[in-house]
Amino acid sequence: MTDTEKLVPQTPPEPETSRLSAMALGDTAQAAGTPEPVTNLPALAMLIGLFAWLWFVNPVYFMFAVGLVVMIFLHELGHYMTARWTGMKATQFFIGFGPTIFSRVRTLSDGDELEVGVKAIPAGAFVRIIGMNNLDPVAPADERRAYRNATFPRRMLVITAGSIMHFLQAILLFTLAFTVIGQFDRDSSEWSVAEISRLDTGETPSVEAGIQLGDRIAAVDGVVIGEWGDLVETIRSKPGETVLLDVIRDGETIPTEVDLAVVPTENVGDIGYLGISPEFPRARENVFIGVTETARTGWAAIATIPTFFTPEKFQSLGGWLLDGRAEVGLADEEAAERPLSLIGATRIAGSVAEIDWTAPIILLASLNVFIGVFNLAPLLPLDGGHAVIAMYERIRTRDRSRPYRADFEKMLPVTYVVIVVLVLLGATTMILDITRPIS
Repeated sequence: MTDTEKLVPQTPPEPETSRLSAMALGDTAQAAGTPEPVTNLPALAMLIGLFAWLWFVNPVYFMFAVGLVVMIFLHELGHYMTARWTGMKATQFFIGFGPTIFSRVRTLSDGDELEVGVKAIPAGAFVRIIGMNNLDPVAPADERRAYRNATFPRRMLVITAGSIMHFLQAILLFTLAFTVIGQFDRDSSEWSVAEISRLDTGETPSVEAGIQLGDRIAAVDGVVIGEWGDLVETIRSKPGETVLLDVIRDGETIPTEVDLAVVPTENVGDIGYLGISPEFPRARENVFIGVTETARTGWAAIATIPTFFTPEKFQSLGGWLLDGRAEVGLADEEAAERPLSLIGATRIAGSVAEIDWTAPIILLASLNVFIGVFNLAPLLPLDGGHAVIAMYERIRTRDRSRPYRADFEKMLPVTYVVIVVLVLLGATTMILDITRPIS
């Protein structure tokens, strides 16, 4: 037997801090015995204050942040529930990382104890399942319930459950946005006036013409107007001209003459200006759009994620960080390709909500897909790394009574490299989103 074919010992030592805490589904460092309850009121108040501040700044920020917390919670709930269903033992369920600010121990119906709580940094969560690998000590009485001793199908179910939860959330959110609520149909001829604008120089033509909210312009100088884009093109082509508008109000057509304003532009010269903004009817897709949009977004994520681990990506991030390229805004193709942290995603959600309040829902759905795919990358400490190891161990096992077990100690160097890369990527994107936000 080679040193990579170490079998699970029959009489392992009592649980102690694992050297591979970063590689399990959660924090494998847990002292023996029942943990004491923790309540750090100042830290808890600061965390609550953070979410209260988000609500004060922009309610969309608050709701999106809550959506992110729910997303993370459901990821770990997937791991926890499938572990319980398959007979594994879970001992911890925490939201956040870092120092514990609140925890309690619950006694479950089968007599197991589960420590639940909140940690100081709300940027993730974890569930601790015992015996994730050969470096994770397990008490002799619990060996049969260790992850490493479960059957291959059960291990694969538990390890992929987090990503499955992300995909299910994405399907639900895409369905909510595209089927239940619907998207603005900008090609519809049934648009109406939603806002009357005013120029800094004074009243605008729309005000002088008496246009009201809910009106629709059917023709300009006898030319029939269908889509909103047709009206925009027609008005812009007539700077300073007097035009005859056919305004439809409550089913009646009201002819109205108006002198269009003149607005100078750098690219195309003077353009005509009326001063109205549209509201479009919402078009609803079929109920399968949630599945198809999740699949489409997932395929795009699969094509994009490998670039996150290339030297070119970090060189590009360094360029954005040092020379201010991120300040050019989302209209710039290069800045639009810049990775976002959760801080940046929350800020973008607040911006796009001003255009269409379903946009943050779509953004959250897309994040679910991206994180679900990313988490399946075949690298430790990601779930995909554990899945690959489970498949490798299944292939190498010849005798079910003596299952092959990979030596995780030999994987530590590569794992630490991945962790460093992820930390650098996360820290860099957070710094950029705070100091040079994409606008």
